[in-house]
Amino acid sequence: MAKGVLIKSIHAKKLLNEPIEYQKSFSRGVSLDCGKISLVFISGTASVNEKGETHAPGNFTAQARRTFENITALLKSAGVNWHNVVRTTCYLKNMARDYQAFNDYRNYFYKKLKLNPFPASTCVQAELCRKELLVEIEVIAAKGMKN
Repeated sequence: MAKGVLIKSIHAKKLLNEPIEYQKSFSRGVSLDCGKISLVFISGTASVNEKGETHAPGNFTAQARRTFENITALLKSAGVNWHNVVRTTCYLKNMARDYQAFNDYRNYFYKKLKLNPFPASTCVQAELCRKELLVEIEVIAAKGMKN
């Protein structure tokens, strides 16, 4: 690690429990403070509640909404928000069935926040860590940059 670089874990305990509580070995996110610029890396986040349980099994839109809420709380705990997000990687369990609903909700969410520009993004179909999860999103944000 470079001298002067600080790495801190990110938590949103009111909405999300810690992964270690259900035997998973990852952080919800970490921030990397490099002085003038801080980078925030949010791990793949899904529709999980404060007890580590899946929220809204079988309901794609409700899961997408909770996923964005969880990420919003994690970003806030790192001192950033969606306006700082530069990249997302989105994983859908069933791309053919759910992509349009995902894109509709994501557009609604981003427009509501008046994001400009939208983050760079990739969306892929993937098996997720639980059979009932339908969407998961990773996020990279930067603080200290000028828009």
